[in-house]
Amino acid sequence: MSCDTEKASNGDTAENQDPKIAKLKLQPGFHAEHLYSPSENDKGSWVAMTFDDKGRLITSDQYGTLYRMEIAPIGSDNLTPKIEKLKIQTGEQVADSVIQMGYAQGLLYAFNSLYVMVNHRGDDEFEKSSGLYRLQDTDNDDQYDKITLLKSLEGAGEHGPHSIVPSPDGQSLYVIAGNHTDLPEMDAYRLPKNWQDDNLFPQIKDPRGHANDRGAPGGWIAHLDPEGKSWELIASGFRNPFDLAFNELGDMFVYDSDMEWDLGMPWYRPTRICHVTSGAEFGWRTGNGKWAAAYPDNLPPLLNIGQGSPTNVIYGMNANFPEKYRHSVFAFDWSFGIIYGIELETKGSSYTGKKEEFLSGLPLPLTDGVIGPDGAMYF
Repeated sequence: MSCDTEKASNGDTAENQDPKIAKLKLQPGFHAEHLYSPSENDKGSWVAMTFDDKGRLITSDQYGTLYRMEIAPIGSDNLTPKIEKLKIQTGEQVADSVIQMGYAQGLLYAFNSLYVMVNHRGDDEFEKSSGLYRLQDTDNDDQYDKITLLKSLEGAGEHGPHSIVPSPDGQSLYVIAGNHTDLPEMDAYRLPKNWQDDNLFPQIKDPRGHANDRGAPGGWIAHLDPEGKSWELIASGFRNPFDLAFNELGDMFVYDSDMEWDLGMPWYRPTRICHVTSGAEFGWRTGNGKWAAAYPDNLPPLLNIGQGSPTNVIYGMNANFPEKYRHSVFAFDWSFGIIYGIELETKGSSYTGKKEEFLSGLPLPLTDGVIGPDGAMYF
């Protein structure tokens, strides 16, 4: 879907809208268009997306291949996109059923390359395992023909490796991973790598066994060069943030998840918006070992959201939206089908936030989203 402030097409009323649009609740002045439903067209569940340099949207099926689509201009009479399955022209003969690249939870087009964060344990369906890959078109025929593994990562699933984001100056990359992704050896560390459980009292682990074998540092964020040769740990101590975003000042924000089974316990931490500073440690530990927001050695969240399943994060500065929303963080919640608009206000050297339901729907299983070249939000 796309969301923008363009006027609705003629006859676009609640009575004759696409039912997927009719169920949405939007802020006044906004308009949504239904572009495509991959699951209804046997193309899986799309969980990652990015625009390439030609304005085409590249997406990944969570358990399948990559697709590339040409999108009609906003308000067109025919919104049906042109979609192709991406084939990697490596010179080897492969059957159409073979997945050459996919299972991605992060995609980014940058530096004349498509960066792919594979989240998968290699098997007969798809041989490649979790890691950051770079796809390139070396002969300028508009088809990728070279695959380079920049770094292999240990971990997969919903708490595995996630998104890839360009740096504010556009010269480097950031990646983010959940707490079931082992921290690989880094070339540099902005925080000491002497993590422990930090608990003087007997540890109470989850009685159902979730994450009982996972220790510090939990989820993490790393910075790297476009070639993937130099990696630096920026922050850690998260549970499972899927994405990160920068504001116009270059400050970083994430939407971290809660452990819903902890609800009612003293150590429960709700889903929350965090301002990620250099060398930050946010204190996720398994069981009852989580740091409280009041601990002086971690920055508290700028806003607690509550229960939910955080996925995407976008900052609105490139959106063709009213001024208020161009200075807001958009946080996607998969569970409740809500895109929160977080209006930021400076507080000392950090921020506080005020939330509103920018867009919602029942059901609306939100995964990834991007601001397109036209200034619309695609999700």
